[in-house]
Amino acid sequence: MFASCDGNRVFEENHTVGDGGWAMEDVKTFNIPITDTMSALNIYVNLRTSTDYPYSNIYLFMESSYPNGYNDLDTLDLILAQRDGKWLGENSGTVIENRFMIASGGRFPTAGDYIFKIQHAMQDAVLPEVIDVGMRVEVRD
Repeated sequence: MFASCDGNRVFEENHTVGDGGWAMEDVKTFNIPITDTMSALNIYVNLRTSTDYPYSNIYLFMESSYPNGYNDLDTLDLILAQRDGKWLGENSGTVIENRFMIASGGRFPTAGDYIFKIQHAMQDAVLPEVIDVGMRVEVRD
């Protein structure tokens, strides 16, 4: 796991998935401290897979918990490859890096810790060839 904050990035953290694959019960948790409620933000999900990942997409469940007590559950369908099999994202040898914008220009309503939990929602109990799962929050230009 690694985290950083610099430039227009408010938060970025990525969690490594073990060599055995991403188990459905392996929920990745991101605690994002927010102090600025005025800036418009973009929110991304980061995903690194190998070129041996067996699908052209990935379904994710994302649970959001806000400091004011609001909770939400979303299902994300992230497209990883074109119909012809060409991988989207940045290809570095056998690793494909994707950053998916899931919210653009929004603002967090109150200061505090926002907790996001991500788990895969594919039919496989253990999803092979997923390397890292992460989140990024940045100030919108």
